[in-house]
Amino acid sequence: METLPKFKLREPLLILVFVFLLIFWAINALNTGNIFWFLPVQPTFQPTRILVRNYGQTIDLQPGAPGFTELSQALTETFANGFDNNALVSIGLSDETLRRYAEEELVIESYYGQDISFNTRVRMNGITQLLIPLDGTHADSRYLFMGGNGDWRAGAMVLTDDSPLRNAMRELGYLSGE
Repeated sequence: METLPKFKLREPLLILVFVFLLIFWAINALNTGNIFWFLPVQPTFQPTRILVRNYGQTIDLQPGAPGFTELSQALTETFANGFDNNALVSIGLSDETLRRYAEEELVIESYYGQDISFNTRVRMNGITQLLIPLDGTHADSRYLFMGGNGDWRAGAMVLTDDSPLRNAMRELGYLSGE
Protein backbone atom coordinates (compact mmCIF):
# COMPACT_ATOMS: atom_id res chain seq x y z
CA MET A 1 0.00 0.00 0.00
CA GLU A 2 1.32 3.41 -0.97
CA THR A 3 1.57 6.09 1.62
CA LEU A 4 0.42 9.55 0.77
CA PRO A 5 3.19 12.09 0.42
CA LYS A 6 3.65 14.21 3.50
CA PHE A 7 2.35 17.70 2.90
CA LYS A 8 4.85 20.35 3.98
CA LEU A 9 3.19 23.47 5.23
CA ARG A 10 6.16 25.23 6.76
CA GLU A 11 8.08 26.06 3.56
CA PRO A 12 5.16 27.59 1.62
CA LEU A 13 4.13 29.54 4.71
CA LEU A 14 7.65 30.92 5.17
CA ILE A 15 7.81 31.87 1.50
CA LEU A 16 4.42 33.60 1.76
CA VAL A 17 5.52 35.58 4.83
CA PHE A 18 8.80 36.54 3.12
CA VAL A 19 6.99 37.68 -0.05
CA PHE A 20 4.49 39.69 2.03
CA LEU A 21 7.31 41.42 3.94
CA LEU A 22 9.18 42.13 0.70
CA ILE A 23 6.09 43.70 -0.87
CA PHE A 24 5.44 45.76 2.29
CA TRP A 25 9.06 46.98 2.31
CA ALA A 26 9.03 47.75 -1.44
CA ILE A 27 5.80 49.76 -1.28
CA ASN A 28 7.15 51.86 1.60
CA ALA A 29 10.54 52.27 -0.09
CA LEU A 30 8.84 53.54 -3.25
CA ASN A 31 6.48 55.82 -1.29
CA THR A 32 9.21 57.35 0.87
CA GLY A 33 12.11 57.33 -1.58
CA ASN A 34 14.19 55.83 1.25
CA ILE A 35 15.19 52.17 1.18
CA PHE A 36 16.15 52.38 4.86
CA TRP A 37 12.76 53.71 6.04
CA PHE A 38 12.40 50.86 8.54
CA LEU A 39 15.68 51.36 10.44
CA PRO A 40 15.28 52.66 14.00
CA VAL A 41 18.54 54.64 13.79
CA GLN A 42 18.52 58.08 12.25
CA PRO A 43 21.23 59.49 10.00
CA THR A 44 23.13 62.51 11.27
CA PHE A 45 23.28 65.81 9.43
CA GLN A 46 25.45 68.83 10.15
CA PRO A 47 23.57 72.12 9.86
CA THR A 48 25.26 74.92 7.93
CA ARG A 49 23.26 77.54 9.82
CA ILE A 50 21.06 77.68 12.91
CA LEU A 51 18.57 80.48 13.56
CA VAL A 52 17.23 81.03 17.05
CA ARG A 53 14.15 83.22 17.00
CA ASN A 54 14.19 84.44 20.57
CA TYR A 55 11.05 86.49 21.36
CA GLY A 56 11.62 89.05 18.60
CA GLN A 57 15.40 88.80 18.38
CA THR A 58 16.94 86.62 15.65
CA ILE A 59 20.29 85.04 16.43
CA ASP A 60 22.06 83.68 13.33
CA LEU A 61 24.60 81.01 14.29
CA GLN A 62 27.17 79.78 11.77
CA PRO A 63 29.73 77.00 12.35
CA GLY A 64 32.31 78.25 14.84
CA ALA A 65 29.95 80.72 16.51
CA PRO A 66 29.41 80.38 20.27
CA GLY A 67 26.55 77.96 20.89
CA PHE A 68 26.52 76.50 17.38
CA THR A 69 28.27 73.25 18.32
CA GLU A 70 26.06 72.72 21.37
CA LEU A 71 22.85 73.27 19.41
CA SER A 72 24.04 71.16 16.48
CA GLN A 73 24.83 68.29 18.85
CA ALA A 74 21.49 68.73 20.63
CA LEU A 75 19.65 68.56 17.29
CA THR A 76 21.52 65.35 16.40
CA GLU A 77 20.61 63.79 19.77
CA THR A 78 16.99 64.91 19.47
CA PHE A 79 16.61 63.41 16.00
CA ALA A 80 18.39 60.21 17.10
CA ASN A 81 15.57 59.67 19.61
CA GLY A 82 13.25 59.14 16.65
CA PHE A 83 9.70 60.13 15.86
CA ASP A 84 6.31 59.16 17.30
CA ASN A 85 4.25 59.20 14.12
CA ASN A 86 4.10 57.11 10.95
CA ALA A 87 2.59 59.88 8.83
CA LEU A 88 2.66 63.65 8.76
CA VAL A 89 0.43 65.44 11.24
CA SER A 90 -2.09 67.50 9.27
CA ILE A 91 -0.90 70.91 10.36
CA GLY A 92 0.91 73.74 8.66
CA LEU A 93 2.55 77.06 9.40
CA SER A 94 0.32 80.01 8.57
CA ASP A 95 1.69 83.49 7.93
CA GLU A 96 0.32 84.53 11.33
CA THR A 97 2.09 81.64 13.10
CA LEU A 98 5.37 82.47 11.34
CA ARG A 99 4.95 86.12 12.36
CA ARG A 100 4.44 85.10 16.01
CA TYR A 101 7.47 82.81 15.82
CA ALA A 102 9.59 85.71 14.52
CA GLU A 103 8.28 88.40 16.87
CA GLU A 104 6.89 86.86 20.06
CA GLU A 105 7.92 83.24 20.60
CA LEU A 106 10.96 80.95 20.80
CA VAL A 107 11.77 78.60 17.91
CA ILE A 108 14.91 77.09 16.45
CA GLU A 109 15.45 76.70 12.72
CA SER A 110 18.25 74.61 11.25
CA TYR A 111 19.42 74.85 7.65
CA TYR A 112 21.40 72.24 5.74
CA GLY A 113 23.62 72.44 2.67
CA GLN A 114 22.13 69.26 1.19
CA ASP A 115 18.78 67.47 1.17
CA ILE A 116 18.15 65.56 4.38
CA SER A 117 15.95 62.55 5.02
CA PHE A 118 15.14 60.64 8.19
CA ASN A 119 14.37 56.93 8.35
CA THR A 120 10.59 57.21 8.53
CA ARG A 121 7.59 56.27 6.44
CA VAL A 122 7.26 59.92 5.36
CA ARG A 123 8.59 61.14 2.00
CA MET A 124 11.22 63.82 2.55
CA ASN A 125 12.32 65.05 -0.87
CA GLY A 126 13.95 68.48 -1.07
CA ILE A 127 14.03 69.06 2.70
CA THR A 128 16.83 71.49 3.60
CA GLN A 129 15.41 73.32 6.62
CA LEU A 130 13.74 72.30 9.89
CA LEU A 131 11.81 74.29 12.50
CA ILE A 132 11.09 73.28 16.09
CA PRO A 133 8.83 75.46 18.29
CA LEU A 134 10.12 75.59 21.88
CA ASP A 135 7.92 78.19 23.56
CA GLY A 136 4.61 79.40 22.19
CA THR A 137 2.38 78.03 19.45
CA HIS A 138 2.75 74.24 19.03
CA ALA A 139 5.62 74.13 21.56
CA ASP A 140 4.07 71.43 23.75
CA SER A 141 3.39 69.11 20.81
CA ARG A 142 7.07 68.34 19.97
CA TYR A 143 6.40 69.16 16.29
CA LEU A 144 9.17 69.22 13.71
CA PHE A 145 8.24 71.31 10.67
CA MET A 146 10.09 70.76 7.40
CA GLY A 147 10.80 72.93 4.40
CA GLY A 148 13.05 73.65 1.49
CA ASN A 149 14.17 76.64 -0.56
CA GLY A 150 12.84 79.10 2.01
CA ASP A 151 9.31 77.66 2.10
CA TRP A 152 7.70 75.65 4.89
CA ARG A 153 5.68 72.62 3.87
CA ALA A 154 2.36 71.47 5.25
CA GLY A 155 2.56 68.68 7.78
CA ALA A 156 4.82 67.99 10.74
CA MET A 157 6.61 65.09 12.34
CA VAL A 158 6.33 64.48 16.09
CA LEU A 159 9.63 64.15 17.95
CA THR A 160 9.80 61.31 20.46
CA ASP A 161 11.88 63.34 22.92
CA ASP A 162 12.98 66.94 22.50
CA SER A 163 14.67 67.19 25.91
CA PRO A 164 18.26 67.23 24.52
CA LEU A 165 17.39 70.35 22.52
CA ARG A 166 15.46 71.95 25.38
CA ASN A 167 18.36 71.28 27.77
CA ALA A 168 20.87 72.85 25.36
CA MET A 169 18.63 75.89 24.87
CA ARG A 170 18.30 76.20 28.65
CA GLU A 171 22.08 75.95 29.16
CA LEU A 172 22.65 78.64 26.52
CA GLY A 173 20.14 80.94 28.25
CA TYR A 174 17.43 80.94 25.59
CA LEU A 175 14.89 78.90 27.54
CA SER A 176 14.00 79.44 31.17
CA GLY A 177 13.50 76.52 33.58
CA GLU A 178 10.26 74.65 33.03
